[in-house]
Amino acid sequence: MAARTLKSDASLLDCAEPLIADDSGPERRGRSAETRTAPALHVQLADIIREKIYAREWGSGSKIPSEHELMVRFGLARGTVRRAITLLVDEGLLVRRHGKGTFVAEPGISHAAGTRPFSFAATLREQGKDFTTRVVDSWATPAPVDVANELEIAPGADVMFLRRVRSVDGEPIMCQESWLNLSECPGLADADFTSEPLFDAVQRCAGRKIKYSRMRYRARVAGKEHGELLGCDEAAAVLLLEQTIRLVDKRPIEWSTTWFKPGQSVVANAVQPD
Repeated sequence: MAARTLKSDASLLDCAEPLIADDSGPERRGRSAETRTAPALHVQLADIIREKIYAREWGSGSKIPSEHELMVRFGLARGTVRRAITLLVDEGLLVRRHGKGTFVAEPGISHAAGTRPFSFAATLREQGKDFTTRVVDSWATPAPVDVANELEIAPGADVMFLRRVRSVDGEPIMCQESWLNLSECPGLADADFTSEPLFDAVQRCAGRKIKYSRMRYRARVAGKEHGELLGCDEAAAVLLLEQTIRLVDKRPIEWSTTWFKPGQSVVANAVQPD
């Protein structure tokens, strides 16, 4: 297979000015169709840097050129360079280190996927990560129809909504939103979820172990609300995990969605059949 090479840096940038917000201005109307559809310069620069990372030209942990070096190399303004870098920081590809520069991100926190239910507290502990949990929302309410269907209960039955943000080293890494079947877990609403993991509280209140989980992964744009909770751009692509979790007797106990901040991964092993 032929080796893949990138074009020279300068040849990759479009010579057009960055796109402007006001499409109705005379400058905008006077441009050619080709110029009007050209990506903004900070997007083009982000594409170049992203490709260098994907092609392993700039490896994990390596320092990328400074803002000034990128300005000189591409003939761009400092603000344009900063916007490109910020875009890639939000994607989890770059990380800024105060007083040191900008680096290609190391592999992020990994979460195991397999036949056992997903306990994020357990996977973080296994990796030696100290984490904190912030409860953003918590309330009991009659079950909406879609929640009732997932939890296999009657619409209007008592359920609990719980939204938590988990952080490592002061940085949010995930937002977990859970609908919980209170009829199976008396006293669950009184638990302190900042100190007791949800799985532990469920098993304590239900008197049964959590055993099964059905998982579904999707790619999503963070959006304004989750972007604010995760500390990333609202346009950032994030991984969304949906789970329906059951007790050992197969009673559904939780229907949840977990939003992962960019830069994390879900890891599983697979074996090719004979």
